[in-house]
Amino acid sequence: MANTPTTNASNGLPPWIVYFGCLLAIIGIVAGLFGVVTPTKFFNDFPNFTQWAEISYVTTAWGIRNLAMGAAMLLVLWLRTPSAIGVVFSMRFLTELGDLLNTLATGHGSMGMPLGLVAAVWIVVFLLPEALAARWGIVNAR
Repeated sequence: MANTPTTNASNGLPPWIVYFGCLLAIIGIVAGLFGVVTPTKFFNDFPNFTQWAEISYVTTAWGIRNLAMGAAMLLVLWLRTPSAIGVVFSMRFLTELGDLLNTLATGHGSMGMPLGLVAAVWIVVFLLPEALAARWGIVNAR
């Protein structure tokens, strides 16, 4: 029991984590809604694909995944518990890393930009802040 992380909210939560978490929640919820309601608009780098009904289980699952990540982020920001922040931002980091590797391997999701530029922006805008927020949560989970 002595090593169990506290469930107390952190008064020292850096504001940038809250703002970045809100941004991630909004992106997750909006992307999730697109994935569920209008997958052709979100997955627009498949212009000649016409069999959307046959893969709706994939696009819907992707959308639900993003809705769940957005909801989890809102919950963790409301709780302000360092251990929960560490876990949720770690989940975001691992998911974003997988998505980046998938984009680099397939070229899909790059919106026509050079893959090197996509990787650099993805790392700076998403992966690095997510890793730093996860680290803050883990370090402060006493």
